[in-house]
Amino acid sequence: MASIDTGKVGSGVAAPVAKLRMNWAFTLLEAVLWVWSILICVPYWLRDENYAYGWFVPVGMFLFLWMRLGSQTREFWVQCGQEGRSTWRVNPWWIALPGLALFPLEVYREEYQQSGIVLWAINLAKVAFSMAGAWWLGGRRLLMVTLFPLLFFLTAVPWPARIAHPLQQNLMIGVAQVLHELLLWLDVPVTIKGAVLELTNGTVGIVEACSGIRSLQSGLMVSLAVGELMWLRRIHRGILVVSAVLLALFSNLARTFVLCWIVEKSGSDAMHAKHDLVGNIAMYSLYAVIFLLGMWFARGQAGIWPRSDAGSWSDRIGQLSWEHVPDFRPLFGITLAMFLTVHGWYKVLEFQANPQKAPAFAAILDPRSGNEKKEFAGDVWAQLGATEGDSLVRRESSAPLGFVSSSHLFWKPSAMSRTALHHRPDVCMPGSGWQAEGDVGETTVEISGQPLKFVTFRFWRQESPGKQVRALMLWGVWRNGEPVPFDFSDKLTALPEKYGWTPTARHMLGIELVSIMVPYEKGEPPLELARQALPRMYTRSATIERTR
Repeated sequence: MASIDTGKVGSGVAAPVAKLRMNWAFTLLEAVLWVWSILICVPYWLRDENYAYGWFVPVGMFLFLWMRLGSQTREFWVQCGQEGRSTWRVNPWWIALPGLALFPLEVYREEYQQSGIVLWAINLAKVAFSMAGAWWLGGRRLLMVTLFPLLFFLTAVPWPARIAHPLQQNLMIGVAQVLHELLLWLDVPVTIKGAVLELTNGTVGIVEACSGIRSLQSGLMVSLAVGELMWLRRIHRGILVVSAVLLALFSNLARTFVLCWIVEKSGSDAMHAKHDLVGNIAMYSLYAVIFLLGMWFARGQAGIWPRSDAGSWSDRIGQLSWEHVPDFRPLFGITLAMFLTVHGWYKVLEFQANPQKAPAFAAILDPRSGNEKKEFAGDVWAQLGATEGDSLVRRESSAPLGFVSSSHLFWKPSAMSRTALHHRPDVCMPGSGWQAEGDVGETTVEISGQPLKFVTFRFWRQESPGKQVRALMLWGVWRNGEPVPFDFSDKLTALPEKYGWTPTARHMLGIELVSIMVPYEKGEPPLELARQALPRMYTRSATIERTR
């Protein structure tokens, strides 16, 4: 195939602006879909400190694209145009069919709010769309140059719950076990209960934020970015990534050890005062070591920088085979129609919604009730993000261990209420060392004359060598006063409720949760005791207070 006359590119006949206008649907889809991919990740970057580094990833992606494309020669752009014209063509209506998938994807995303599986489906589709565009514009040559920056964006996409939660739990317990052995070796008295270390002067609970998952995820991103910025060889990039993983685990272990040492020597108040400082030192030290290791690998090695002898960016872009890109107008139309249909439907539901604005349950705190109110731990309360709530302990002479504990939480409609049901017992309890046993069941408890359905869980935990403690938990959740339908057999998401394929007002309504836990050592689960204790700890209004 004849090469393109580069002198003609700058003329009005084949100006880059005219080519972009000719492919306006493709160009607009690229821009809009990238904005969408970034915006659906923003809530995680804002609320979850594990993904706070995500703000830097789109900047890095576009920087790497600019560096890679800018460093190419004039001949590269001419050859890209030739390769693009040799790619196979596709019927525009076949390309448009995936646009129909936007309806269930966007419904699922709104219903379950930031489901990791949906986020990955959307972002993988977006990356695939950009890769296909690069292939049509410049063939394999352009695709390979842009491949790393496009895939780099996926480092900012939250991991699916099915992967993230087990990994977090295992890291939490693993860190606690290693520290337990290390502290005993240093003659520091300590006992371990799951991911909780009990020292002489206080307790250190290793929650999700302290599991090391944040260091691991951000360390992976930094190692990939450093490898690209310094244009390291593939073998050095691989070593840098593996080193980042090991350094992240060591960094978090050292951080948690320092906090435990502070508790043992100065108490819990001193540890809380220095918690953030120690964490920041560990985190930024990790990044610094990764960067220095990258510099050591890059010594004496030429970098990658944009060049000026390949013509202007308009000339380079004009060389690509814009006229060979398929017609994306059908896909653009179907995508727009699906998006407007989903969100138009939600606007109608929002107008009709009548959300609960105050909790229906109220804790019984009369001095003669036997109930004692406890404060939620600060980090736990921050993760829950509830509007209001209670944590109660009740002394019961008939209880196997002399007490029962209970929690009550209420979320007004908000960003946090959308993820309220992520805090389900079978996912969160292992963080405190509790392991599930038996099947999930159901029972009914009458509170204030109202029969209410609760889900039953059973757990066990190793308290000390040769001693196990078990616990029965009753867990109930209501949305706008109506029980939430559960399906704990669905392991694809972190949520237990059943899912439909049409929009609902579920994330526009208030959520209320009540649970009770009865610990015991032997025998049958004390189900009847739990059913009798709950009405002595809470009352429930017969009417739900709503906004209108």
